[in-house]
Amino acid sequence: METNCFYISLFVSIISLLFMNLRLFLIVTISFFYFSIFGQINLQGNLDFGDYAIGFKQVPFNYTQQTQARNINIALWYPAKRSKKGTLQFKDYLSYSEPLNENELLEELSIGIGGKKGLFPADSLSMVLNASMMAFLNGKAKKGSFPLLLWSSRYGTVPYQSLISEYLASHGYIVAFAEDIPNSPYPWQLGTEVEKESTLDLHIADLIASIDFLKKEKNTNAERIGLLSWSYAGESAILTQIMNTDIDLVVGLSSIGFSGGLYLGSKLKEKIEQKYLEVPYLMLFEKIAPNGNERSLPEKFKGMHPDSRYVYFPDLAHGSFNTLEGMIPGILNTDKVHSWSKGGQVAQRGYESICQATLGFINSIFYGQSFEENLPQSLNNMLPDFIKIHKPSKE
Repeated sequence: METNCFYISLFVSIISLLFMNLRLFLIVTISFFYFSIFGQINLQGNLDFGDYAIGFKQVPFNYTQQTQARNINIALWYPAKRSKKGTLQFKDYLSYSEPLNENELLEELSIGIGGKKGLFPADSLSMVLNASMMAFLNGKAKKGSFPLLLWSSRYGTVPYQSLISEYLASHGYIVAFAEDIPNSPYPWQLGTEVEKESTLDLHIADLIASIDFLKKEKNTNAERIGLLSWSYAGESAILTQIMNTDIDLVVGLSSIGFSGGLYLGSKLKEKIEQKYLEVPYLMLFEKIAPNGNERSLPEKFKGMHPDSRYVYFPDLAHGSFNTLEGMIPGILNTDKVHSWSKGGQVAQRGYESICQATLGFINSIFYGQSFEENLPQSLNNMLPDFIKIHKPSKE
């Protein structure tokens, strides 16, 4: 009798286990089917967005620079009232300046992630293109007075930095990117030093004029203004800060250097004296630069504002500091990336950390406490292996 009870109990346990496994199998299968069919993907990852809904709009702005008419398009993320309308999709940022058809979007995204067309299945790319963002198009602005953060001059900022721009706006910031129309050539497309310097001068003039324009908007807190930069836009950020006393802080995502740049080359250091670097800088960097050289603390850093921070990530690369080359390869868990980037889970963790560090720094300057106290615990837990932080040390 006891033997029969044992076998009956064993049989029931096996059936229950099989049922549980079948149930798990069905859940995974249905979830995968839904994910594939409806293209659901979460580009926000583990980022903790703030309490504000986000609006996104484009604002035309015209001014004259030494008799030259300048046509500027300002892309603007801002705290907004909640809307019943659907939010933007990532493809809306890819085609913000001109309409792109489905094939063009697929090619643009594949090239953006890995440098070539057709690197990924079309359905995987479609999931990214159709991913819901947090911003509402032309959302009604929230009443209040919000600090202004302006991206310095680097083409591609709207799609490539859309995620961090939304993230900062959700925490109570107005984030802007001022773009000349039509676009000037990239710095490597300019043939002479004179052309490069004159183009950089125009970018700086555009930034200063855009700040003057935006700080007059009723929701802008004109007493709190910061510059954001990434990639080759470090030059225009530094020189704009030197020339404009409205700037209270500068953030560089793999961009801020004082010894050279794509526009001015080694002449950049001649324009930067230590006394001009009066405001706090956050300099976020990978350990190994795209040219293969190991990055090191700039000589000027030790004499900078005491609230400045140099933060580097040993496991990241130059491309880790933007959405297309950093966060998206992480979300897709792919290693099909540019030679100057990283893929896989480290890419997602890296870009999320970059967003958190940027917000923590800006909050620390505008609202008090130290940079380290403004970091989330999850980021502090990564010290010092994944993230290393340096402070200025004046002699």
